Amino acid sequence: MNVRTDVRMDKAQFFDRLERQERKHELADGRVVMLPYVTRPHSQICTKVMLALGARLEPTRFGIHGGEFAIDTGDRSIRFADIMVEPFTGENARSTANALLLVEVLSPSTMHVDFHEKLDEYKGLAALGSYLICAQDEARVWVWTRSEGVWPDAPDVIEGFNAAVEVPVLGITLPLAEVYRNVSVRG
Repeated sequence: MNVRTDVRMDKAQFFDRLERQERKHELADGRVVMLPYVTRPHSQICTKVMLALGARLEPTRFGIHGGEFAIDTGDRSIRFADIMVEPFTGENARSTANALLLVEVLSPSTMHVDFHEKLDEYKGLAALGSYLICAQDEARVWVWTRSEGVWPDAPDVIEGFNAAVEVPVLGITLPLAEVYRNVSVRG
């Protein structure tokens, strides 16, 4: 479960604190939040999505990041998505606000955050084109895609090993059979 602390700080203090922490944290509206450890299916799905993205995206155009690179989501928030794609910049930075695609793998303890708080913050990112939440117990992905500058009220739900997720901002398709291959989930 995410553990919200009473510790409050600004972004500069948060980044300074991160360098001395053993566990992963986020900054949510100025409050430090400790993130949970993940399960094997969670880790496997993250790896499969990153491999699928790496096979489809030109590395001189796009940077693909695991959950260690920060996303600047507002004046008082720093988030870490499980997977993030941004335009390749080559600069040495600690965070970006230019994410094109964000992917979270759903955990019971983070469901309310991924579907609500993070969704609202991520929708505020100017460059973001798609936000995906992948189930870890079945081949199911909730997909929000901005179209003509507008986010949908509800996500598309893509289900089953024969389905695929379209990511227009990157011009790619992610087959669920590839994302969920060899992961113990329901089809």
